[in-house]
Amino acid sequence: MKTHYSEADLLETDYMQPGASMPVMMHLASCTDCAARYERLERKLREAASCHTAPEKPATFWSRQRISVQRRIDKHDSLMSRAARTTRVAAAAALAVLLGGVVVYKSVEPSLQAPLAVVAPHRTPAVTTATAAKPADDVQQISHDPWQNDELQQFHSVVEWESWVSDGKKTGGNSL
Repeated sequence: MKTHYSEADLLETDYMQPGASMPVMMHLASCTDCAARYERLERKLREAASCHTAPEKPATFWSRQRISVQRRIDKHDSLMSRAARTTRVAAAAALAVLLGGVVVYKSVEPSLQAPLAVVAPHRTPAVTTATAAKPADDVQQISHDPWQNDELQQFHSVVEWESWVSDGKKTGGNSL
């Protein structure tokens, strides 16, 4: 048997089964020190239970609270459904634009064609009787324009070369 019980032991007696708290109650009957401690503990518990920290709410308070919360929930739900609807419409529009672009591209798909040859006019010297008398059978005509040769013709699709005359001089350049 214990000599004296602590506040924790005395507090446990309120939550024990009736038969288990009997030894503590027997000790309280014989010990005035533990009985006084038990009385102080019971007084503290009664004061804590009777303490009202918040004033009593009117009867309509909780119904107004419930209605206010429900309105906020409904407003949030409507905003979310509107945002979801807008997102779906935007996604459908983007898909339609993409598919339309593919269809249009396929219908006017550029076919591979041979590039058009750009022949720049160049001045030919006047034909003399001495050059006219030469046979042209074995002699190939060689262009005197450096921009009009066979090596550059294969790059014609990349850069369109032109020859042009300005200020009486023959110049070559590229046009982009």
